[in-house]
Amino acid sequence: MENEAEIEAAIADRLRALAAIEGWERVNPYIAHYLASHAKAAGGLHGLVADVGYLVAAEPEILAAALGTGLERDVPSQARLFLRSANDMRGLSSDERASILALTAAQQGEYLNIIPPLNANWWPRWANYMPTAFHRILEGHTGGVRAVATTLLNGRPVAVTGGEDRTLRIWDLTIGSTIRILEGHTGTIQAVAVTGLDQQPLAVSASDDATLRVWDLVTGNTLRVLHGHAGWVGAVAIGTLNNRAVVVSGGADRLLRIWDLVDGTLLRVLDGHTGGIHAVATSHIHNRSFVVSGGADRSIRVWDLADEGEHRQVITDRSRGWILAIATLMVDGRAIAVSTGDDRQIRIWDIVNGEEIQALEGHASWVRAIAAALIENRPIAISGSVDRTVRVWDLADGAEVQVLGGHSAAIRSVAVTSVDGLPLAVTASDDSSVRIWDLASGNLERIHEGHRNLVLAAAATVVNDRPVAITGGEDRTARVWDLGSGGLLRVLEGHSGWIGGVAVSHLDHPVAITTGAYGEIRVWDLVDGSPLQLMHGHTSSVLGVASAVVEGRSIVITAGNDGTVRTWNLVDGSQLQILGGHIGGVRTVGAGVLNGVPVAVSGGVDATVRVWDLTTGRPVHVFRGHTGWVRQVVATEIDDQPVIISASDDGLVLVWDLMKGVLLRTMQGHTGAVLAGAAGKVNNRTVAVTSSDDGTMRIWDPIDGKHFRVPLNGCYGIALYEATVIASTYLGVCAIDLLKFP
Repeated sequence: MENEAEIEAAIADRLRALAAIEGWERVNPYIAHYLASHAKAAGGLHGLVADVGYLVAAEPEILAAALGTGLERDVPSQARLFLRSANDMRGLSSDERASILALTAAQQGEYLNIIPPLNANWWPRWANYMPTAFHRILEGHTGGVRAVATTLLNGRPVAVTGGEDRTLRIWDLTIGSTIRILEGHTGTIQAVAVTGLDQQPLAVSASDDATLRVWDLVTGNTLRVLHGHAGWVGAVAIGTLNNRAVVVSGGADRLLRIWDLVDGTLLRVLDGHTGGIHAVATSHIHNRSFVVSGGADRSIRVWDLADEGEHRQVITDRSRGWILAIATLMVDGRAIAVSTGDDRQIRIWDIVNGEEIQALEGHASWVRAIAAALIENRPIAISGSVDRTVRVWDLADGAEVQVLGGHSAAIRSVAVTSVDGLPLAVTASDDSSVRIWDLASGNLERIHEGHRNLVLAAAATVVNDRPVAITGGEDRTARVWDLGSGGLLRVLEGHSGWIGGVAVSHLDHPVAITTGAYGEIRVWDLVDGSPLQLMHGHTSSVLGVASAVVEGRSIVITAGNDGTVRTWNLVDGSQLQILGGHIGGVRTVGAGVLNGVPVAVSGGVDATVRVWDLTTGRPVHVFRGHTGWVRQVVATEIDDQPVIISASDDGLVLVWDLMKGVLLRTMQGHTGAVLAGAAGKVNNRTVAVTSSDDGTMRIWDPIDGKHFRVPLNGCYGIALYEATVIASTYLGVCAIDLLKFP
């Protein structure tokens, strides 16, 4: 053998031959850990990762590092699926990794030649998700990441990020690894900007420690510290003034400060905002330098730096909330600003005359991040939201081009760059990760027939001898799915706002009850999709709904943000009872039986679980044990004894004895608020299923509290039909079969 590559190729071939004998499922640890390194050194990694069996057998962290960003066009599609899910695979068995890879493929609508391993706990049946671009996760920060900017360092594209761990990190976007960690701030880093000064790449960071720091990105040294702000500094940008590079910063003291980038001299202080400044950007128009700023006073202000910082525009009339992010761009010779805030919208403004050009809608919560750029000569904006999604907008026509899902917490910052001509978005999130998104990738052209926004609720029943799932969401629709195949059967339209609750019942045919915004309660015929009833009475949104039979009469039970539980006649829609007792909004409701008497169970923001006799309307029990909002209650049985399972923002799942009114068990495992839950009999065993904002769904044995987990971000609604879990998430709907039990 003449060279190192040939030696590495021989080693890789020998290891693969051993794996073929042993089988990937029984491969020895050396092969799982080091085959990727040998194959990469031999130039054969892409051929190796075309084997799905190897993707499951390999040590996830080592293989992900060998694959790098996965942005090369010749990376096999299944390897990109692996990179999407490698973070969730760490520390798990190969059986669990196989399930995760299969779920990722189903969510992306991609075929994967893989079958359930013998010891798999669960397996995806189908998924209907919004298509999302390929992305690679970069990990290293030990807290939420608040800021990201991109530049070139020694000719290589890099990202500079900062956050709650008080460090800046420089990432090589070609290979996806950390180059350097910059330390010095004593508070959370809220913003970062980058520039080049005399061919020297620099970064400027803004922090809660009331300072800005100027960094040499080549050496990692702090060049200077800028003192002057009184309180946190939340925004920073770099521009020019009289051909001199300047730093523009704003923060809690409501002042904009202009600094000389070279020597750190404070040049100007601009006073005008009446609230903290959260956003700042610069623009150059007709050889004049402008600053655009926004903040808690709900105004966007345009400042002309050439005129001693004179106000050019003050835009307040249509900004309905705090301004949290601003980007600027030249479009066909017109200087525009793109702003975002707590009104969920992206607004586009003419910087010169202050005219609002258009407002874009799509996000389901606060929008905290915005970037704007020209990609293939098209003006685009990329926004990041508390709703966990990143959205790409065409500013020429206002169209939403892509929805990018993957983060498990709010997105705080967005940047746009390119690697080898490939357009990328780089995002920073409260989930402690940085993600690189390939804006040109993915099967984004595939037909998406599902929900167009967050899916918040799920239920299941049988229609014409076929099991179906019913889901409701932010897009104001309820959708009926074939539970076997995942095919869309029907769309139920009529709600004037989001749908947050779904339940099922039966008259002489199966019906669905949907609830949501504006106190609406609607009943639908599931055979033909026709609306049957519209019930009004709640004075605020209705979040929970259940059904029961009381003295031979089918009723609906609803939980409202108005603090009441109400019961309704399912046949004629008349209101029967108003059950008061909760202090604050009621988030969830269920139905059960106690000593042959039908009862309602409710939970709310007062952290209590309450039980009501549905024949008399009288309270039966008040359970106190949670320390946060109760998001879900379910009535079920364990060994023929009635119990209630409750889930809360405190991260706990509690099991209550409905007969005795006492706590039976505290089930711990979730590390965040528990958002949804369901329970039922599976093969004569009681099983509970919960989901949390910790990015997991957990399957519990409520007798002993044992459980296993399924990685699933943003799951807001759960239903259980036999051994199949239906999950409503921020990106779509999926069905997961339970193969084993805790």
